[in-house]
Amino acid sequence: MASIPQGQTGLFPEASLMDTIIIGKKRARLAWYTIDPSVFYRNNSTTPSYIKDGPDQINHLTREVYERELWPNKQLPNGQPSYISVLNLAYFPKERGMYNYSLDVDANGNLLNPQRCWGGIMRKIDMNDFEAANYEFIEFWMMDPFVYDTTHTGGYLYFNLGDISEDVLKDGRKSFENGFPTPQQTPLIDTTSWGRVPLVQSVVNAFDNTEANRPYQDIGLDGLSDNDERSFYNWFLDSLQAKFGAQSMAYQLAYNDPASDDYHFYRGGDLDQQQVGIIGRYKKYNGMEGNSPTDAQSNEPYSTAATTMPNTEDINRDNTLSESENYFQYKVAIKRNQLQVGENYIVDEVTGTNKNGEPVKWYQFKIPLAEPDSTIGNIQDFKSIRFMRMFLRGFENDVILRFAKLDIVRDEWRKYNSSMLEAGPYLPSEPNDCSFDISAVNIEENGSKKPVNYVLPPGVSRVIDPSNPQLRQLNEQAMVLKVCELADGDARAAYKNINLDVRQYEKLQLFVHAEAMQGRSISDNDLCIFVRLGSDYQNNYYEYEIPLKLTPYGTYDNENENHRKIVWPEANMFDFKFNELSHVKQLRNDAIRTGNGNYSYTSLFSIEDASHKRISVVGNPNLSNVKTIMIGIRNRSKNNNSMADDGLPKCVEVWVNELRLSNFVENGGWAANLRTTARLADFGTVNLSGSTSRAGFGSIEKKVNERQKEDIYSYDVSTNLELGKFVPEKVKLSVPMFIGYNETVSNPQYNPLDPDIPFNV
Repeated sequence: MASIPQGQTGLFPEASLMDTIIIGKKRARLAWYTIDPSVFYRNNSTTPSYIKDGPDQINHLTREVYERELWPNKQLPNGQPSYISVLNLAYFPKERGMYNYSLDVDANGNLLNPQRCWGGIMRKIDMNDFEAANYEFIEFWMMDPFVYDTTHTGGYLYFNLGDISEDVLKDGRKSFENGFPTPQQTPLIDTTSWGRVPLVQSVVNAFDNTEANRPYQDIGLDGLSDNDERSFYNWFLDSLQAKFGAQSMAYQLAYNDPASDDYHFYRGGDLDQQQVGIIGRYKKYNGMEGNSPTDAQSNEPYSTAATTMPNTEDINRDNTLSESENYFQYKVAIKRNQLQVGENYIVDEVTGTNKNGEPVKWYQFKIPLAEPDSTIGNIQDFKSIRFMRMFLRGFENDVILRFAKLDIVRDEWRKYNSSMLEAGPYLPSEPNDCSFDISAVNIEENGSKKPVNYVLPPGVSRVIDPSNPQLRQLNEQAMVLKVCELADGDARAAYKNINLDVRQYEKLQLFVHAEAMQGRSISDNDLCIFVRLGSDYQNNYYEYEIPLKLTPYGTYDNENENHRKIVWPEANMFDFKFNELSHVKQLRNDAIRTGNGNYSYTSLFSIEDASHKRISVVGNPNLSNVKTIMIGIRNRSKNNNSMADDGLPKCVEVWVNELRLSNFVENGGWAANLRTTARLADFGTVNLSGSTSRAGFGSIEKKVNERQKEDIYSYDVSTNLELGKFVPEKVKLSVPMFIGYNETVSNPQYNPLDPDIPFNV
């Protein structure tokens, strides 16, 4: 259960208070759960008879969901369950949530202003440094919650990321169930507006070992059992009785569970007898009072415990109650007229069906973390994201949100945030409303994407999982660069740090797809895509730029090679030789050496061919030490564009896939050794040896980049002589002499001062 969001006086003015039940008077009931498939879907002995093949197994809000419904192209490993463990959020804005003692209810106990009520959940996050991990999106697939209610007014779903208060019952005191005393212990407790809080320190996160003491501790965060709640909050019950009478539903509900925190397992004889549906069975599953009974305390022949751990406000288990609130907030409209692709963070939709063939839509949301709707408190970056909170607000009627997937997604590529404006005249006061997102699209989840579905590039096949005997195909995906309102002369890019020597490869290849964003007008050649290789991002790099051709909207067949070529047109494909890059650098250097004052090493030097492809160089990059690679989209400046250009901002969605080095340099080298020895009778010996090895030579275990990159010649001449042979033997004089000479010559394959230019040029 989530703490109340602070720092938002417009939504939660009561959040600024402390130690008062007013803080909880707008908390409505929220249940969060995954439905047990073995009980409610398998039609076995544990399945209630009225649920077997009943409406709940067909109802979209409670039925089982399979992988192939959302992702028909996904192939599962042998033996892995094919159903999805769907996260359900059942929100009842008219019902009192836990620890809500509001008197603003009607005679049936319903809250009078449900649109102003809220319900939420929160959790800790283990990986706190989002910047280091490069987390980019909150991504989830959600079923259409209005499939059966076309008049539902909807509401809003909020996400909070950052420092979130753990003080659920906001009183500045840490409550934990195992701190409440048993009859054998001294009652070290204190009282707040909410109930009781322990004064002891939390040492071990476990209940008392004595089974009979469990009912004294398993009583919720308020430290009060139902009987204690009736006594502690007698004014609440008396007020309801005076207002509606003792026989009213409002009074009866409050009397049975004043704090509205009672727990009930989703199975039970009483539920079977009343024929309660699946949603009703989970309505109290998140209650905290009585959610950890022992087997002996259960009224059923099976365990009815939700957890064996005591409830605590210390969510991250660090023995400290975090009370600070500094977070980024993201707001998603859950309204019928805003569930459309291209709006409200929705990027894709698929249509699934139940057993009866009745359709329902699933929507894929991608919320960029770098673009929060609001920032609360003193938080400036994503280096310390400790908690996540989700809450719903603004709903008038009950709603069930079903999440097939809910992830925080990271990427290996990062946004480049520095300016990439081309040189030229610009007004400094011009606003920059450009949005740029990096994400992914894949064959499993986006095979039916609108307006252009994902298909594999021409000639590319999905990889076969070698560990699976069923020849299962793995997923295949592409990186998405989505930019909107890209100003004339501006660019946006993604980059990745690498460490490569590409001189032993001839080509770089990359498939590119481009499509107009819905509702935005754009034509072929309006935008360009570029690949930048270098030792840094701004001062030393090569760049290859191609005008983009657009793919028409439509549905394409992944098995049709011609369709693949339409989605991934050959005109968009990067397929250039590395010597084209070094050739441009040589042209620039030659121009500088001839004294041409229009060029310098620090300025951009470009050449453009007849197809408007452009190669540029800045500084002194070299292909032997590529430290970074950048892929980006550019709106060429109208003043520096050989094609027709209206000078207006543009929007486009680009996919890039299969970035690779190709065509090994197959000019193999060779090596030879020579050694000979001549003996001059007993006068001495002469040794002669020589060796040579050419660029490209390497032993069989050497990798491509480990092969020799120079021509080496060496020789060695040595002799051992006995000069004593020139005097009479009877003198017995020995005069040994050694003479040796050797030389090694190495001619590098590449210029040492310009390591990607051949030395013989």
